[in-house]
Formats: sequence, C-alpha cells, structure tokens
Amino acid sequence: MAEVFPSTPQAPGLPETLATVVKWRDVPTPLSEQDFNAALGELASVVESLESKPDATGKGILAMARMVLGNLHRDHGLLDHALPFYDASLQDTAALDDGTPRGKLELSNLHVQRGLCRFSSGNPEQLPGALEDFTRATDLRRELPQGEDEQFRWAYAAALMHRGDALQRTGGRDEEARSAYDEAIAQLRQLPYQENPAALQRLALACANRGLVAADHDEARRCFDECIALLPSPQNPPQLITLCNALLNRGRHALQVAGDTEQTAADSRRVLELVVPHERNHPSPAELALQARHLLAHALLAWLDDSRKGPGNAEDWMSDATDTVEEGLAVERFWEQQGFDGLRPLACELFQIGLHVYRVCQPHFFADFLVESMDPEMSPGAPFGDPNFQAAAARALRQAVNETAQRAASSTLEPEKVEKQRRILQTLRNADQRLAELQQSMATA
Repeated sequence: MAEVFPSTPQAPGLPETLATVVKWRDVPTPLSEQDFNAALGELASVVESLESKPDATGKGILAMARMVLGNLHRDHGLLDHALPFYDASLQDTAALDDGTPRGKLELSNLHVQRGLCRFSSGNPEQLPGALEDFTRATDLRRELPQGEDEQFRWAYAAALMHRGDALQRTGGRDEEARSAYDEAIAQLRQLPYQENPAALQRLALACANRGLVAADHDEARRCFDECIALLPSPQNPPQLITLCNALLNRGRHALQVAGDTEQTAADSRRVLELVVPHERNHPSPAELALQARHLLAHALLAWLDDSRKGPGNAEDWMSDATDTVEEGLAVERFWEQQGFDGLRPLACELFQIGLHVYRVCQPHFFADFLVESMDPEMSPGAPFGDPNFQAAAARALRQAVNETAQRAASSTLEPEKVEKQRRILQTLRNADQRLAELQQSMATA
C-alpha cells in the first residue's frame, strides 16, 4: 500500500480572503479591544497573502482590505494610522475601478473614506486633501446611472454633502457649498425618503447644513425651518441629533443675526425637552443639552441686562438663568466622574454666565455658587484643577470684592444696607480662603 503523506497547509484562497474582508467591513464599530486586535490580525494576513498576487481580483480584494484597515483605525480614533492604509489602496486605482458602475462606486467609496479621515482630524492642513477626495468622489458618482439603482443616487447625494461640508469649513466658498447642498437635496428628494428613516435624516441634514451657508437671514431661517419640519418626531438617534442641531443653529442665528431672543429661548427649550432624558446616558446628548443651556442662558442674560425684554418678569428670568447654569454644571460634573472631560469648555462658559448673573443680580448668593461649583469635596467632579475655571473664578471674585467693598463704604446707604454689604463681603473672603486651601492641597498632593 502506498504511503499517504499529510498535505501541506495552503494559504487561504480568494473566496476566503474576500469573506474575511467583508466580515470586518460590515461589523458595527467601535469594537472591543479583543475584536479590534483580531480584525487587524486577520486583515494583515489577507494583505500579506495578496501583496504578491498580480491578478485583478486579488488586487481588488487587497485594496478593499487596506480600506477596511483604514476604516477600523479611523473609527477607533487612530487617524494617523488610518491614512497610510487609504494611501496604499489608492496607489492602484484600477484595482477597484474596472470601468463598471460598481467599480466606480468602490473607488469613490475609498476617496470618501480617506476624505472623512482627513476632514475629521481637525487639522486645517488636511482640509484641502479632504476637499480633493470629496470632489473626486463626487465626479465619479456623477457618472453612475442614477435612475438604475437608488444606491447610486444615495451615494452621489452623500458625496455632494461631504463636499459641501468641506467647502463650508474652508471658508470663502459659500456659493460653491450652496450649490453642492442644493444638488444633494434635489437628489435626495427623488428617493422615497418618507419611507426610509436614513434618507429622511440625510435630507433634513442637507437642509440644515444649507442654512449654515445661506446668503441671508431669511434664506437661512427657511433652511432651518425645513429641516425641523422634516423631523417633527425623531425616530432614531441620528434624526434626534440632526433635529437638535438644526434647532440650535436656528436659535443661534435668531440671537446673533435677527436679535430674536424669544425664538432663541424657545428653540433652546425644545432641545432640552428632547435630550435631557438622555444626557446622563451618553456624552453626545449631554453635549447637546449643554449647548442648549448655553444658548438659553444667553437669551435670558439679554433680558436681564435690559437690552431686549422677553416674556414674563425679571425674577423668573433670573431663576431660569441660575437653574439653567447649575443644571448644566451638574451634568458636566457627572461626566467628569465617569472619566469624560470633553464638556469642560462649554461648562466653563456656563460657569462664567452664572458668575455674572449672581454677581449682578444676587450678590448675596455669589460666594455659595462659586464654592459649590469649584469645590470637589462639596460637589464631586468639580473641575477645580482646570486653569480656565480657576481664572474665571479668580476674575469674577476680584470684581465682586471690589464692587461690594465700594458699596459697603458708601455714605449714601442706610446702616442696615451697609451691614448687608459687609456680610456679603465676608462671604466673599471666606470663598477666597476656601479656593486658596484647595489650591494648596492640590499643590501638595
């Protein structure tokens, strides 16, 4: 009988490598550390097995594998690691674009993914490259037969929107951005968007972004109104975020351009109604809630400073302003305790508004607010160590001390009012002493 030798292990064939790429291409992100490392390992093996294969199919799978590696790194915040994978995939564009509509779509997808990586880096030097990628993707998708497949129309609209976003960020190219958004809106309106939540959200987003580059206030207001009307009852998180951002942008525009503080307050309150139930579940709704409180506080501040009167009376505005600030700071402290400090910049601006309102309208409560906002022992999670919070506190406290001391020394005040100012002055000195103690304990820790 002839001897049977075990077979030599063979490298995985093209169907197996393609299945591996598709598996990690379609997996929801972010991944656990274990799954992330497994994905990198499997895809690296695919790349290694295909780098020496000259056939067109192998080259196409190799390009896809590198794109997926780029996507995984980007989606996990490793942008600098992602870009080399995209660059390597684009060295041979024919590996993806075989001249067919599907091939053009695959190549355009790669340009979009690299463009998103560059765009989301926040580095101004990457913006021209992002715009170039989005423009190339738009050109490729414009050639697709839009009427044959809704996916082609959807992809073309998405590329137009990305290009509009990059033009908007570039500055000075609003007319081009408007044109890109207008074409995206026209394409999306040809889809059954009322039956498709994703298409509906994308159309609403296009309208909202169009408002950011509108030629005048009335046009901007119409764009924001249209977005808001499309999403009367958001059905999923993306729709909720799009609606809230449109409300915030309409409110900001009303405040800064039209001087319509009542519209600003109404839009801010609507956002709070939508996101406050979720603000301790995830940082994204928490950030929207802080933005809404920040905007509402500015409207209330305008009424309190007598520049523009709103509905109701000053006592209500004062109470609303202080409640708005304190609720926002409480949410920020909650997330600080969870290890997330991304809300600090917004919280610090709220803190400064609160310091102003208490100093001007309720000076007898100023010291309490200051210490409660800064003392981690009294309010766990208080970001006392943040230099911006410290500078704001020191600046406002110094101003409050000077103003109170002047009032206490006034010869025109009645004796009981002078005594009240002296009591307030003592609370300010106590607050200053507490801040000094906290500073000392932090220095010796």
